[in-house]
Amino acid sequence: MVKEQLEHLKMGQDLRKNLIELKQELKGEAAKKELLALLAGDYSLFTGLLDNPEPKVRKNAALILGKLGQDENVKVLYQAYEKEQQRFVKSDYLRALMELDCSVCQAQLVERLTQLEHYRPREEEEKHIREELLMLRKLADKGAAHRKHCFQGYGDAWEIILTTGKKYQQETAEQIREGKAAILKSGVRVHTAHLKSVLRIPTYRELLFPLNIRKIPADPKEAARELAKSNLLELLHKAHKAEDSFYFRLGMQSKKTIEQRSAFIKRCSFALEQETGGKLKNSPSGYELEIRLAENQEGQFVPFVKLFTFGKDRFSYRKYTVASSIRPEQAALIVRLAKPYMQEQAQVLDPFCGVGTMLIERERICPAKVMYGVDIFGEAIAKAKENTKLAGREIYYINRDFYEFTHKYAFDEIITDMPERGKKSKDEQDALYAAFFDKADEVLTDKGRIIMYSNEKNFVKKQLRLHKEFTLLREYSMDEKDNFYLFIICKC
Repeated sequence: MVKEQLEHLKMGQDLRKNLIELKQELKGEAAKKELLALLAGDYSLFTGLLDNPEPKVRKNAALILGKLGQDENVKVLYQAYEKEQQRFVKSDYLRALMELDCSVCQAQLVERLTQLEHYRPREEEEKHIREELLMLRKLADKGAAHRKHCFQGYGDAWEIILTTGKKYQQETAEQIREGKAAILKSGVRVHTAHLKSVLRIPTYRELLFPLNIRKIPADPKEAARELAKSNLLELLHKAHKAEDSFYFRLGMQSKKTIEQRSAFIKRCSFALEQETGGKLKNSPSGYELEIRLAENQEGQFVPFVKLFTFGKDRFSYRKYTVASSIRPEQAALIVRLAKPYMQEQAQVLDPFCGVGTMLIERERICPAKVMYGVDIFGEAIAKAKENTKLAGREIYYINRDFYEFTHKYAFDEIITDMPERGKKSKDEQDALYAAFFDKADEVLTDKGRIIMYSNEKNFVKKQLRLHKEFTLLREYSMDEKDNFYLFIICKC
């Protein structure tokens, strides 16, 4: 197929069609090797097409040269990029150059980036300028990594929002030791000059900085203008003791469609770059902050800033996860709520331990004598061992089905995040819970406890009716929609 398409191109037949088909073929490594062998180092067919009068022919010829990965074509690609008059094609030359070593033209690329960052495009060309800027920035970063900022404002006074959801704000507020805390609808507002102590609190979801404007309009350019006039840059300079450029992404919590959100974010991000004179640079990866826009009932947005420049994370041990892993802040909340029912120096078992998060968080709040984690999923067990090593804890992990697990002594406590139903039928999930309570009776001591996080309230209540040896001590609804529950159960 590659040879046939190449012959058609040499004869000038259906250039655009054959270039597109050849480009698709080159997604496979074998096709690439075949074409390189056929060309035998002569790329003049494709470099010549960079002068073709048809823009989409030039575009696809450039992309093929990029896919071939031959650095000798860098100069001709860059020269074609420089003289290209069609805006919608220019970013494709840069996309081709991304596949090659561009060090010979790195200085020109950086200079072009600087020029474009200060260019005010007409509305009809804005989309293509955004695309060109994005590719230029990737190429510039490829040559010289952007200097990452580190948070330097630990001793300064701050107003922050700790998001928690709508049920357990107080659990987080009670952990504020230095500063003032106020309960909000879905979090806690904190005023503090001791940020390090706040960063260690495990039960909040996110830490956000509010700006000195409480609402911004729903028009992307007006929103960017208001953000630029706010204390956004001042906050970044204060937090990092630096006044150079910062890489950002724009996030949006809104009822708008995905397409509407995407269009807004692209236009607002580009306008914000211009309004700040390049002090803020949009980057889909490698960003240092997220500007979060939360839509209110009036259709306007409340802006927040989330920083990714802090030092060691409160869950830095949790390097490895699997798809079913519980969120660490949720595990931390569970063990905090369950602490009054825990016993120090207990013998603890998690029969569905995943990557070990629940056991590690349990050990942080109430030291155990010995802890075992069991899981049928071998990859999870391997990751649990690595996470536990990073946490500096001692937990024994066993790759086995809980229902086949045996131990020489009984356990004082089971703590676990129960497996979600997934593709299992209702009857299969019912059987899983029945088997769990049977097995729990076998492995627990008299007066042993079960601390269970589950989204199957009805199955739990059914098994408690059937297993008279277990008593429900307490239940907590763990989310706003009452989907997940925490059950504290005693074998007594």
